Amino acid sequence: MAQECNLSFQQRSLFQQGFQRYSSAELKQLEWGLRFTPAACSLIAAYGLFTQQPLILFFVALLGIWAFIFPAGHPMDLIYNRMIAPAFNAVKLPKNPFQRRLACFSAGLMNIIAGTLFIFEMPMAAIVVGVSLLFLQVVVIFTHFCTLSWMYEGAMRALGKWHKPVDIFEAKLMLKDGVTLVDVRSQNEFAKDSIEGALNLPLEDLEQHIETFKKDKCLLFCNSGTRSHIAAEKLKEFGVDEIYNLGDFSRAKSIVGV
Repeated sequence: MAQECNLSFQQRSLFQQGFQRYSSAELKQLEWGLRFTPAACSLIAAYGLFTQQPLILFFVALLGIWAFIFPAGHPMDLIYNRMIAPAFNAVKLPKNPFQRRLACFSAGLMNIIAGTLFIFEMPMAAIVVGVSLLFLQVVVIFTHFCTLSWMYEGAMRALGKWHKPVDIFEAKLMLKDGVTLVDVRSQNEFAKDSIEGALNLPLEDLEQHIETFKKDKCLLFCNSGTRSHIAAEKLKEFGVDEIYNLGDFSRAKSIVGV
């Protein structure tokens, strides 16, 4: 029986960073590896800040800007994938999603500011900027919570563009046409309460049912809409096109009319 797929705080933070097509089990495998790059960059930046060497800060800034331009090209990610992951039989890091790349770019700008302040003989101001950045990075390293990703999510929610589920009218039309309703929660959750006629295909078991999803147009739902979003993104990676996120359980229930 599939285990319940409830994201921990750290996994939700990674989801917020843009890792939105990964199940909780996959995010758990990535949790430690994704700490390597911010930790390595923070150590280099801390040394540059402590020794007041702007060139070191500019070097770290270049790494962040490079990562923003090339999703799979962060030098520290490459070191981890080619040297550390094989040594520990760990999962290799995937390409960096937009939110994480944006955070790298912002960190790069802050390092440039700190380095420039040192050049203009404003060490206290440089240290304030550098220490502020290091504090934010320490939070990311230990919790995966990224302030910029949190702000990005807030902005997207305000604009109505954050994981917006399928339109209610469109969903009702699909239901009339006989779309397959899929509950991606665990078997335990499904047994306790679900929507009549819904098929239970837990998120953790999706790869075993790819052909099922390819046969029909599907509407996915879960408790909060997070797992159904992850499932939809994951299925698209497997070439499943007719897949739609219906959202959370109560929304799905109201649309289906149960």
